[in-house]
Amino acid sequence: MDPFHNGNKRSSISFGSSQRQPYSKNNYLNNANGPVIATQDQGRGPSPFGMSGNTASGSNSKRNSGCDLNAAYYTNRSPMYSPLDFSPPVFSPNHAQLQQARGYTASNPVVSNLMNPSMASVCEYQAHYPLFGLDWSVDDYVCLGSYKEDSRNKLQIIHSNDLLSWDSVVEADVVYPVSRIQWAPSQLHPRKLATCSDSLRIWNVNPEERQFQEQINLSLCKYNRQHPTSTATTEDMKVIGTFPPITSFDWNTVDTNLIISSSIDTTCIVWDLQSSHYVKTQLIAHDSEVFDVRFLTKSTQLFASCGGDGSVRVFDLRSLAHSTIIYEPPSSSSSSSAPAAGTTTPSSDGSYALLRLEPSPYDPNVLATFAADSNKIIILDMRNPESPILTLEGHSSSVNEIKWHPTKRNVLLSCSDDCQVLYWDLNNSFMEINGGSVKSPGASGTPLEDTDGDTVMADGGEGSNPHEDPLSLTSSNEKQACKTLETPNMVYANRAQEINNIAWRPQRGDWFGCVSGKKFQNVRVF
Repeated sequence: MDPFHNGNKRSSISFGSSQRQPYSKNNYLNNANGPVIATQDQGRGPSPFGMSGNTASGSNSKRNSGCDLNAAYYTNRSPMYSPLDFSPPVFSPNHAQLQQARGYTASNPVVSNLMNPSMASVCEYQAHYPLFGLDWSVDDYVCLGSYKEDSRNKLQIIHSNDLLSWDSVVEADVVYPVSRIQWAPSQLHPRKLATCSDSLRIWNVNPEERQFQEQINLSLCKYNRQHPTSTATTEDMKVIGTFPPITSFDWNTVDTNLIISSSIDTTCIVWDLQSSHYVKTQLIAHDSEVFDVRFLTKSTQLFASCGGDGSVRVFDLRSLAHSTIIYEPPSSSSSSSAPAAGTTTPSSDGSYALLRLEPSPYDPNVLATFAADSNKIIILDMRNPESPILTLEGHSSSVNEIKWHPTKRNVLLSCSDDCQVLYWDLNNSFMEINGGSVKSPGASGTPLEDTDGDTVMADGGEGSNPHEDPLSLTSSNEKQACKTLETPNMVYANRAQEINNIAWRPQRGDWFGCVSGKKFQNVRVF
């Protein structure tokens, strides 16, 4: 049972499929000759290609994580999903070596250590249940959420001092699996995080005292079922399942008292944690379910949402009577013809639903999104509405999550049911789109300001040089042709299981974490 979507729609939580599709040209470590058998790089020591997926023995061990650098990569995998089938991961060559990887032979494997050879590049933590929810804090605490189709789900906090092994710190019980987890921005003491599922909750986390407690259920407060200063009663808990499920939320990084959430009842709610009743405003955002909502970069007033109607809309809290549609699927009259480049195609049930939305942390005009059951990632620019400027088609199966890099401009990470995490550096593509010109008003060095003093930097943030921004679209009224990019810069392949979620290490972005099956894995990128 998927508590977040109707039965005829694909959930944003991907927990396997009944049948795997064979690897296509987009699986960069395979071709018709057969699989690569990775070996150790004799000149540089153990390669991450040969890392074993085995963890420390004993599933009840507190420190049930680690790295085994001695075992070679093996390729046996079942075509059916199994949470018990764990094959070791493999790190692909970089962009320049991808062409070489396609021409390998079994006797001449491609081995490339992208990391410091003296450091382990992939480490993991084994949970006792299938995982989906994931977020990484600035002090290397990771919150994991289970995905079990019953009422016995878990939230778990793990921590690492060296990123080579992980300790379980504390757990909490939840009824439904969470669809999103987010640590409170720039707040370490007291530590807080928020989750959404049947309702929107804020949690207090005290790892030193091993305490993990629900502080407030905002959905209960909205319906006057819980007083802000008291905990929920048994009677209150009985009605939680009757609320419209919360599909996603976003904690504002500028004003941490603001949270915005989306729901299947077509609405978005802006929450003010300093307000006596918490609800600041509620609006009908789409014609059907709203699957994701995000504040735009450096803004407390502007936010974007996507949903089951296949559109992306931008709102201003100071003028909610109107919204700007920056993307919508092709009309039904034109759907019978071949789809235009960059547009979404309907899923098997005829839906154009967009599941996730990711605003660029460096340019508030740029957003990334993807549709249900689609292997394409769409890059949108609000200065070029209605049509995508770029489409990423490197995955061979449904995309599950996308994340912009926290410190590198125009770098995107994506994961998919094809068991791969793809690393996209879009700077060169943006330069090709723009033809090397730097003419747009948003890149002229003048920030976009509103009357409240809420400043949105269109050139990537204070102190940056606008002439160094490759994403500077021309000011011409002509529509930018959608460019298609099929080859990523790096690939992380876990051939055993679909990768359901990803998260960057927020301090430097030198590691990312991903969950597949019952494993959390952290992978060193730089």
